[in-house]
Amino acid sequence: MATILTLVMFPILVWMYVRLSKAEERDALAEFSQAYEEYRSRTPAFIPHLSSDSPRPRPR
Repeated sequence: MATILTLVMFPILVWMYVRLSKAEERDALAEFSQAYEEYRSRTPAFIPHLSSDSPRPRPR
């Protein structure tokens, strides 16, 4: 039974986390504007860069 509950809850929790992160990103952008935009341009949202090469542009 716990496995079925986990399978049902996992996509819901992922969806909620993505919504929360987008809301927090809007708040950070409103508060820190250009500094946050520069940080956001070189930092991936969910999956980290695995190499030390120059940062890749983040998809919007």
